[in-house]
Amino acid sequence: MIPDDRRYTKTHEWAKMEGDLVRVGITDHAVEELGDVTYVEVKRVGTRVAKGEPMGFVESNKAVEDIYAPVSGEIVEVNAAAGVAEEGREVESAPDPVSEDPYGSGWIAAIRPDDPSEYSGLLSPEDYRKLLEEEK
Repeated sequence: MIPDDRRYTKTHEWAKMEGDLVRVGITDHAVEELGDVTYVEVKRVGTRVAKGEPMGFVESNKAVEDIYAPVSGEIVEVNAAAGVAEEGREVESAPDPVSEDPYGSGWIAAIRPDDPSEYSGLLSPEDYRKLLEEEK
């Protein structure tokens, strides 16, 4: 399932414009490739990130993979309710929502973009579907 209401990266993050923020998560494909997600960490709220640069990581029973910022800007929210940890801080719960509902309650962070036009440069749902077909 690839929702049509957001954009995607070649590294399997999704981005959804919500007002003046871009909500970020990992795709269902990324979850399938990773297996059971055991830990997710992103840089602290207030940290500036650059498009295409690591903003955190996701750990699973198979691998540790970076999470790349889909747009440049400031991290303004981290989804602690989904078990996502801010760098250097403890988290209260396991990141089950990241695995179970990656496009909904399992979002990872929200970024206030420096240049909202970067969002439109991300992969469309159609282009992301083609990318997945090519990777098979």
